[in-house]
Amino acid sequence: MKPQKTIYVLFFVSLLFFNCTEKKTKNNYAAITDNYEYPTDSTTVNNWIKANNFNAMYKHSWYIWKHLTSPVNDGKLRYQTWSSPSQILDKLNNSDKKSLISLKFNKPNQFLHAKLNSQVFSDTKVVEVVAYNEAAEKYALDNKIFYLSTLKKLQASTYSQIPDFPSEAITIKPVYKIITQNKLNNEGIYTMEAWPGPKYLEDGYPEKDWKSRIYVNTKEDKSNPNGRIDYDSGKMTAENTYYLNDFIHFRIDQALADSYNSENNITDDSEKARSNDIAVLVAMHVGTKEIKRWVWQTFWWSASPLTPSIPSSNDIASAKNGIDLHGAANHYAMDIAYSMVIPAQPYIGGKNEGGIVVGFNPYLESGFGTKVFNQEMSYVVNNGNKISTNLGATSNCMSCHMAAAIKTNGKPSEGYNAPPYIGDRYLSYKDSIFKNRLMLDFAWSIQSNIDSLK
Repeated sequence: MKPQKTIYVLFFVSLLFFNCTEKKTKNNYAAITDNYEYPTDSTTVNNWIKANNFNAMYKHSWYIWKHLTSPVNDGKLRYQTWSSPSQILDKLNNSDKKSLISLKFNKPNQFLHAKLNSQVFSDTKVVEVVAYNEAAEKYALDNKIFYLSTLKKLQASTYSQIPDFPSEAITIKPVYKIITQNKLNNEGIYTMEAWPGPKYLEDGYPEKDWKSRIYVNTKEDKSNPNGRIDYDSGKMTAENTYYLNDFIHFRIDQALADSYNSENNITDDSEKARSNDIAVLVAMHVGTKEIKRWVWQTFWWSASPLTPSIPSSNDIASAKNGIDLHGAANHYAMDIAYSMVIPAQPYIGGKNEGGIVVGFNPYLESGFGTKVFNQEMSYVVNNGNKISTNLGATSNCMSCHMAAAIKTNGKPSEGYNAPPYIGDRYLSYKDSIFKNRLMLDFAWSIQSNIDSLK
């Protein structure tokens, strides 16, 4: 079985299709860039999708990135002021409480949902802190959306859905690496794997196999805006050396350190995270409810953000020109998924046909092999050919998140019988996988935070 060859060819066909289409469309984004406000009207966004106006979509998603990573108060970036689902649930359960519970790190939920062998990711130890902006938090509180009793009432028919999040809602999944003291050499250098671009392998392409690294000097107050990766030479040079100024980062407190140690089953004192260790942002999934199926964009740290590797592109990178990102936010690459296939299909009754739309994050999904995905559903028909999309490197944020659904009478230990992961494909709101399940409006974060006692 060699699915990688077929997928590889189609992926580049898709990129060619995107680029050729983009040249034929007029960029109508300029009207809103001078005074950018979130959210953008759904009609505007849907018109970009219909016209394949990728430059407008790229710029829009870069403006969202700027919105998230702009400083707001006390040195924090906007996204760092938002509440996690566990904090929102604590507010629901303790409405008179005046202070928030501490933030905690968790293993990325997709690693657990995919039922992956922990050894595939044991070397990376990335952790996440999912968060909701104010509008999404208010929705969760007002609807008591994390309560199982609420969800049971909402699953009232064969095809059921929770109420839609408001158009102002944003949900994010920031993913961090923690620089513990044992990971530093005597000169304060931290060695980190950096994304080299995809390999379409049946077993996936996990970070432990990349063999492409960079060196982070944690002591010097410098920056390297666009360097190079060291491909397994082990030689540290000016080009492959980076600095904390090149990363969105912060010092963790003891609560975050404890949760990091617990999530990764670290018992050796020499390997444990401690208060004041450094968290560096390596990835972030971002969903914005500007259209019914949400606008999806994903960001990851890039050694060469001006010429990033697939699934980003030079066109995507150049689209951020003039947006004036703040500091280290410039060092991240981006991919988008404004539809599941091209052309975009209707909510109900569409066809799983057209060009594939790849939207994945290297630090989250690149290690997903064919065994992670539903084999029967992970495909797109293109010009009469059935193209497999059963790899993390051919997945799509929108397709994945649309499958967020549960059986409210299911077992919590089994994820409430949520559907298995699927690769890129079109899904209808009346798809068979949603029969006798409650759709969660694309929010896997609800499925992983249900309070079964409420």
